[in-house]
Amino acid sequence: MPVVRITVTRVSDEGDNVIVWGRPEHAPDDSEPIGFAFQTKGEHADVGLAERASRLACGTEAVIDCAAVTVGWNVARGLSAP
Repeated sequence: MPVVRITVTRVSDEGDNVIVWGRPEHAPDDSEPIGFAFQTKGEHADVGLAERASRLACGTEAVIDCAAVTVGWNVARGLSAP
């Protein structure tokens, strides 16, 4: 799985998913953020991981293990953050 280091730009709780938006560490400030879905329901759900993701603050750095779904969207499988 790819590992992506981001600066968090937004976090939203969508019920079945917590979505974390962020910019990769070397992306320009005016680039579009990419999304990471932390699932709370379904086959690969990890409620504890989604809860940790929901507490991320804008401007913090995070390292996310993920699987690409489509351009700009990823399913998260792991999270490291301060």
